[in-house]
Amino acid sequence: MRYSAGNPTYQRMARQSGRSRTALADAAGGAQLPKWETVAAYVSCCGGDPAYFRRAWAQLRALREGDPSVGGEFAQLSNLPRRPTPIFLGRQETLRSLAEQVNVDAGGIVLGAAVFGLGGVGKTELALQYAHAHRGRYRPLWWVDADTADSVAAGLAALTRSLAPTWPRSAGVDDAAAWALRWLAGHGGWLVVLDNVTDPAVIEPVLAAASRSEGSGRVVVTSRRDMDWAGLGLAPVRVPVLAREASVDLLVRRAGREGELAEARELAADLGDLPLAICHAAAYLMERRHVTVGEYRRRCAEQSGRILDVTPRSRPWEHSVARTWQVSITAVADEDPVAAELFDVIAYLAPDRIPVELLCAGRDPLVIEDALTLGASYSLVTRAGAVLNVHRLVQAVIRAAHVDATACRAAAELLRAALPEGDPETAVGDWERWALLAPHVDALAAHLAGPLGRDAGLAAVGATLLLACAAYHRGQGRYATSAGMAELAVELRQRLFGTEHPDVLGARYVLAGCYWSVGRLPEAARLSDEVLADRRRLLGADHPDTLRTASSVAIGYRELGRHDEAIALTEETLRARMRVLGPHHPETLHSRNDLAGCLRAVQRIEEAITLYEATLRTRRQILGDDHPDTLTSQHNLALAYRATGRVAEAQRLLVETVAARRHVLGVEHPDTRRSQEALAACAGADLRRHQGNSTVSAPEFSLSQA
Repeated sequence: MRYSAGNPTYQRMARQSGRSRTALADAAGGAQLPKWETVAAYVSCCGGDPAYFRRAWAQLRALREGDPSVGGEFAQLSNLPRRPTPIFLGRQETLRSLAEQVNVDAGGIVLGAAVFGLGGVGKTELALQYAHAHRGRYRPLWWVDADTADSVAAGLAALTRSLAPTWPRSAGVDDAAAWALRWLAGHGGWLVVLDNVTDPAVIEPVLAAASRSEGSGRVVVTSRRDMDWAGLGLAPVRVPVLAREASVDLLVRRAGREGELAEARELAADLGDLPLAICHAAAYLMERRHVTVGEYRRRCAEQSGRILDVTPRSRPWEHSVARTWQVSITAVADEDPVAAELFDVIAYLAPDRIPVELLCAGRDPLVIEDALTLGASYSLVTRAGAVLNVHRLVQAVIRAAHVDATACRAAAELLRAALPEGDPETAVGDWERWALLAPHVDALAAHLAGPLGRDAGLAAVGATLLLACAAYHRGQGRYATSAGMAELAVELRQRLFGTEHPDVLGARYVLAGCYWSVGRLPEAARLSDEVLADRRRLLGADHPDTLRTASSVAIGYRELGRHDEAIALTEETLRARMRVLGPHHPETLHSRNDLAGCLRAVQRIEEAITLYEATLRTRRQILGDDHPDTLTSQHNLALAYRATGRVAEAQRLLVETVAARRHVLGVEHPDTRRSQEALAACAGADLRRHQGNSTVSAPEFSLSQA
């Protein structure tokens, strides 16, 4: 009409009709139904007859205002996006909980349920399973993508056009969505699934409609956000990762790899039992039948970013594992740069029991708390008091986006700053803190062993961490772990400094001690001799580091049966330590204990007992009754007593030692077991089992200050 009338401007039409230019322009846009006066003015300005349009306008108004009788015959509609998966394992209890929460009768207070959890944990699938199983109960059953306000409006508008086919296709989305909300408020017995909600504000109109429908309209929300769903009238239903057996069963059945059950179990552990990752792996293996489960594990370990970003051809509607989480990671980073920095660091720590205190170093704790709360609201982390947990694949996705060692170096610096000051091997009071930090140093070691270890700054910090943690692990009896860490520290420091730098010698000294403990005696002897020669040449014979090395070399001689050399070197080291450190220094007491062991090894038992007794008295005075070194002296003295037939005295000492070592070191520690075996021998148990462990007193390799 306007074109036929010569296309008058809206400004001219406004002057002619007295209506506003904006109202006239909006009337032609179709986004909303204009007032009748505006329609009449528009038509008149274009030379038309307003009466011709009056009936059509009235019909649209009747539709728009939502006559409750409209749409009844179409109310059995359903638009579920796809069929639910036929292999749905390990979720029966969660599905039952969802059904109970959706249908709870709470007088209209509870409008439905919010299914929430980590991206990829199966929230959408759970809602789909519920909706499909109960599709005969709801009229209609409508699925709405709810990640934005626009997508919610589009989903509701689609409901309007399904319930009211006469609704004009040219009408605006907002008008159609508003009609659907009025229809929902005026009807009951329906279910709306709002999938992938990130902002609760965008679903508030649907919740309001549910609350006005006398409680018979129900809502199921899926979201990766952990927030106050109960405050919105939705019962929270957290979806955890799968139980391990369900993960393995799902992987094996989906991939058809019944013959690789052991490898499937290991892969399920690698993937953290996350359903999306399990299904992704199964589809990958189905599409590449020549790839074994073990090979898939290797590819994930070496190229996690590439593997996790593959979209299975058989399930194109699913996002890849990487993209599923990248949405949340990006949202957190956009909202809070501090949170982005924290998650970059967290990606290089162990996934479980990350101390919040560790992340607060040098920062405002409230700022850190806000950042972590934001991450938790997106289910990227879960917080349990003073510690955090993060899924290992979330870490892998974050790491895959990094182009250098900056974040890994920051993680190493935080760990170094958090280390206790005492000797990791013997400072019992620090062990609780070490138990919290050691898994994160262990995790960092895996990154240091790869390409990131080539970064000089990271290698320098990392080697220090590894040596301290190696001493802690050795003190806990984890000898193989200790040796592996020390080997990596030596490699890193030699790459940085060459072979004769004091820091390299310190690392090699620690490694030699670890080799002695783990039973690699020839390697330990060779390395100890080399380090002793280098330290004498570079530092001098009386330097504490040289004396520390000489002490371990002497112990090695004794273990290898070179008793004369062992006694001579131990006596020489003891004299030097008495002169340099004093008679009561812990390292002087180490030498006295070692000399007593050498004397006992050559059957000079009475001399050994005298020296053991004096060392034990001094250690009790200086270190305390429960110090590991004191307990070593006590154990060794008991063995010497037993060797001379003083069985009752030996048994009394060993009873005390076993009790103390159980309390201080734990029941499974090798030193605890050694004392238990000695006590059994005193009581007449199998002597042959014990003889190999107790012929010679326990050696002491001090790794502190290496």
